[in-house]
Amino acid sequence: MRKFRLGQSREAHDLDSRDVYAREGRAQSKRRQQSADRLQTGIEAHDGETMLRLPDPEPWMHFAEATLIQRHSQWVDLELEDRTQLRASLSGKLKGVKLVVGDRVRYSPVPVEAVDPTGPQVQVVAVMPRRTLLRRGGIDDREPWQLIAANADELWICAAVVDPPLRPGLLERAQTLALAAGLTFRIVVTKRDKANAKDTLPELDPLREQHVPIVETSAVKGSGLEELKVLLRDRVVVLVGHSGVGKSTLVNALMPEVLALKTGGMSRWGTGRQTTTAAKWLPTIYGGTLIDTPGIRTLSVRGLDRAMLHTVFPELPSEWVEDPSGLDPEDEDLNLDYPERLQSLKRLWEEMGERNPNQSSYR
Repeated sequence: MRKFRLGQSREAHDLDSRDVYAREGRAQSKRRQQSADRLQTGIEAHDGETMLRLPDPEPWMHFAEATLIQRHSQWVDLELEDRTQLRASLSGKLKGVKLVVGDRVRYSPVPVEAVDPTGPQVQVVAVMPRRTLLRRGGIDDREPWQLIAANADELWICAAVVDPPLRPGLLERAQTLALAAGLTFRIVVTKRDKANAKDTLPELDPLREQHVPIVETSAVKGSGLEELKVLLRDRVVVLVGHSGVGKSTLVNALMPEVLALKTGGMSRWGTGRQTTTAAKWLPTIYGGTLIDTPGIRTLSVRGLDRAMLHTVFPELPSEWVEDPSGLDPEDEDLNLDYPERLQSLKRLWEEMGERNPNQSSYR
């Protein structure tokens, strides 16, 4: 029997028919009906920015402040100013709020059912306005954004020289997300020891011409690590990259005194093995914090403003950036130094303009 995903493969009148709910329990039927109503009447009006709006924290400003360092299914872990940690539950009005590593929160000092010493010791009652919010595009209106980290200062994208091969397209996506979040952007090249010293990595030339900061590192030889340690001082840095590019190895080399993260190699199919399964908040002895994130397959730019592409592709004419759909990167008459950059621009431009799959039937 074929299964349909709600709102994508059925029409609204099919979802609303009496037969659909005849064999369902009353509670389940009500939930499905409410979902169908939202899809039919107003899902195209859903605003991703509104869905991220936080409740007013003003009534709770007298409570102590902490940083959310990990989100579990029923509670969160907090870090206090002295870098000690507490486990906390969420107040009722925050149950539906999308919280993320790095959020600054206010918590009540009164223990909540503190019977189990391993359970929540305090309760989070408010979330402070975010200074920055790093996010990538979601898949539909019910999940318009996938949040990565809040209140960070920089985004470092890890790119291996080989195993897996360096992919400039991912770097351009990361640059776009950093720009949208208001973060400083930096490229960290890993496994530099696996390539010949004479290899200048020409794939990075377009970004070098933009003066994008690039640090070439080797965890084996220790090259580039001291520069990164200096950059980590008093900063909150988010580290992202494909599985297998050496993020965990790099973190271990930068902070051997903190913990030894599990590392993985390459799979038999040439892809990286994921070893980090959740964002990790890692305080450093340099005064800053590194947020190590799970390996990603791609960074969606869906829903972001196309105007940012002028900054990401400054070498291309403005009219091309406004609408590159009719351009052919293989056209020699365009006289392009880097034809792949135009191809990347077209991919990002098209993705930014994608409509939600749930909207197609109700326009």
